[in-house]
Amino acid sequence: MTRPTILSAMLLAVSLAGATTHAASADLAGPSPAAPGAGVINPAPPAVASADAPGDGAARAPVAGSGDRSGDTLAAVRRAGALRCGVVTDVDDYSEADTHGDLSALGADFCRALAAEALGDAGKALFLSLPDEPGGLAALRDGRVDVLFGATPHPVVAGVYGVAFGPPMFFDGQGFLVARDSGIATTADLGGRNVCFINASPPEQGLYDALEPRLAVPEARFPFSERGEMAAALVGGHCDAITGDVSWMANVRSAFHAQVERFVVLPETITLDPMAPAYRVGDAQWAALVDWTVWALLQAEEHGITRGNAEDMRRSADPVVRRLTGGLPWIAKSLGVGEDAFRLAIEAVGNYGEMYERDVGGGSALALPRGRNTLASRGGLMWALPVEPLQ
Repeated sequence: MTRPTILSAMLLAVSLAGATTHAASADLAGPSPAAPGAGVINPAPPAVASADAPGDGAARAPVAGSGDRSGDTLAAVRRAGALRCGVVTDVDDYSEADTHGDLSALGADFCRALAAEALGDAGKALFLSLPDEPGGLAALRDGRVDVLFGATPHPVVAGVYGVAFGPPMFFDGQGFLVARDSGIATTADLGGRNVCFINASPPEQGLYDALEPRLAVPEARFPFSERGEMAAALVGGHCDAITGDVSWMANVRSAFHAQVERFVVLPETITLDPMAPAYRVGDAQWAALVDWTVWALLQAEEHGITRGNAEDMRRSADPVVRRLTGGLPWIAKSLGVGEDAFRLAIEAVGNYGEMYERDVGGGSALALPRGRNTLASRGGLMWALPVEPLQ
C-alpha cells in the first residue's frame, strides 16, 4: 500500500482547488471567526463582498510571478477599504490534504491585527472561510484573498501556487487522544494497543515513520474512512487511541460535551507541523508587513505589552517597547504603515499570549496548552526577529 504524505495529499488536491474556492466563495455568508472577547468560535459573520464581484478577485491583486510589485497589495487593500483574509476551517472529512483542526479563530485575530496596521481599523478585516489548505492557497493564488492565515509551509507547494510563507504562527504536530483511564500516559504505552487513524492519510505515515521505531511492541493499527466514526470508536472503547494533529484532536475532544473530561491529548507529539501565513510572491513590502505582524505580537508578549496597557507603554523607558508602540520611529515607513501600526494591532487583539489563550488555549473550547507555542525565551519554539534600529 502506498503510504501518504502531507505533500502528496496536497498536490493531489491541486486539480480540485478551483472547485473548492468557487464553492467557498459562494458561501461567504457562512460562519466566520469570532472577534476578540466573543464567547463563541463562530458567531454571525461580518458583511462581506462577493469574491466574484466586479473589481474584486484577480483584477485587484498583483499577479504571482509578474516581477517586483512591492507595495501593490497594500495599495490595493487601501483602495478597497478592506482586507480580505482567507482562514482555513478544516471541515471534517472534506479533504485528506489537510490534517489540522479548526484554528480559524487564531487566524482571524492575526487578520484583524494586520487590518489595524494597514487600515487603522481591525473591523475592516473580511473573512473568506475555506474548508482546507489547497482551497485556501488557490484562493490566494487567484487573488480572491490578500493573505491566508493558517498554511503548512512547503517549498514545493509554494512553487505550485506561486506563494511564499511567513514565520510560524502556531506549531501543530501529530499526537494521540486517549481516555484518561486507559493506562496510556506516554507514547511508549501505545505498544500492543489499538491505535486508530484515517486510512491513506498523513497520520498513517507518521505511525510508520515516527511511532513504530519508538515501541518495543508494535501498536495494532485500525484504519477508518471517516473522522466521526473514528471518534465514536474511541468513546465506545474500540480504539485505545486515535491519532492526528493535536489541533484536530482538540476539536474532536471539545465535541464530546459531557464526556470531555474523560479524554486527554497526550503531551508528546511525533511530528512537528508549523502553520504560517501565506502571501503571493512578488510584493516584498506586503510580505514584510505580514511577517512583522506575527513577530510584533510575539515581541509584545515578550516585553509585557498587552491590549490594556499598549497606549501607556509608549512612554516606557525601554526603547524596544517604545518602537513597538510608536513612541520611537522604527520600520513603519519601509512597511508603508504609520508609526503606531503595531500598537493599533496590539490594542485590537492583544499580544500573542492573549490571542492564544482566548482562541485556542484555556479560554477556548479547545483548551490547548501552550507547549511548543511558548515563547523561545521560555522554552518553546515561538521566536521573533529582534526589535532593533535599522542600520
